[in-house]
Amino acid sequence: MLRLTKTRRTALAETFRELANLAAGAMVLGQFVGDRSFSPAVLLIGIAMWTALVGLALVFTGEG
Repeated sequence: MLRLTKTRRTALAETFRELANLAAGAMVLGQFVGDRSFSPAVLLIGIAMWTALVGLALVFTGEG
């Protein structure tokens, strides 16, 4: 198993939070500026990805 120092866990958690925001922006907000019609499935996938990535960030920081 990979052992990470507290500094590296914090950096990894921050990266997962940033990825979560990018996923939400691309999949949720991107629907409103794109040419395609609104898709509830893409909206739900974007929300699920955001939740999963923030959850991983919390696990890495020991808060979850």
